[in-house]
Amino acid sequence: MSDVIHRVVPEGSIDTHVHVFDPASFAYADDRDYTPAAADLGDVQAYGKKLGVERFVFVQPSVYGTDNSALLAALKLHGSSRSRGVAVVGSETSEGELAALVAAGVRGLRLNVKSNPDGGKADIREPLKALMARAEPHNLAVELFCSATSLAQAGDLIAASPVPVILDHFGGIKVGADGAVAGLEQVAELLSLPHVWVKLSAPYRVAAEGAAPGAIPAIVSYLIDTRPDRLVWASDWPHTGGGSDRKRRGPGAVEPFRDIDDVAETGSFVSWLQSPQTVQQILVDNPAELFGFSPATH
Repeated sequence: MSDVIHRVVPEGSIDTHVHVFDPASFAYADDRDYTPAAADLGDVQAYGKKLGVERFVFVQPSVYGTDNSALLAALKLHGSSRSRGVAVVGSETSEGELAALVAAGVRGLRLNVKSNPDGGKADIREPLKALMARAEPHNLAVELFCSATSLAQAGDLIAASPVPVILDHFGGIKVGADGAVAGLEQVAELLSLPHVWVKLSAPYRVAAEGAAPGAIPAIVSYLIDTRPDRLVWASDWPHTGGGSDRKRRGPGAVEPFRDIDDVAETGSFVSWLQSPQTVQQILVDNPAELFGFSPATH
């Protein structure tokens, strides 16, 4: 008898943004901006069983810097048919190390400036150019976690990118408590390009407290109308904190994860999509294409 509680998402769904935090086996970087609690591969798999998800994209979190050891271990243990990775590299990362990451299942390189509580509006042009140059010979995507301000500064580079570009967490779109939406047109313009993808992930990062409950479903509908074949779903599990709380807490104190009901959150997301065909496209078919999974059998 299966131990999956129930299926919230279609068979073959891919959660394109989960993290592994395993400080007992893989120490965090000394110069990290926060200290998350532990959430190892077994915890990821247990989370997936609640939804009926077995395929994951493991994304390197900033607390590990350019040491992708925890990511590589997760890829190996979870298996090549069920997992892919997005790594973080630096100038010290050799071409041999990069080739080994690709061989292990890495399909993207991440530029993360938003995890730093003081770096939300950093100018990303130069590091983005460098990352695109590293990614292109290996046919890797570049994934960006940055503010809408940083995204606007680099819009021309993104438009001319020789590799796929993935925008984390709705591309930095924000909904204010007054209902004002910032960044939507900008993200939609980038999304209209054939090589740009948007992760519909972590809606709790999008809307300010007090924002109208219908704001995010409306944004999702707008992006679906723009380019449904370039949208992918992600949970952002295990839901790290951030924002002003992170800055106040300081990097050494353990940061609690957000209290998210994954079944309810994912069920709500699925309900925002326009049809069963769109659900299949965004949760199964699009991420399989982007990250190189085998197509799911319908």
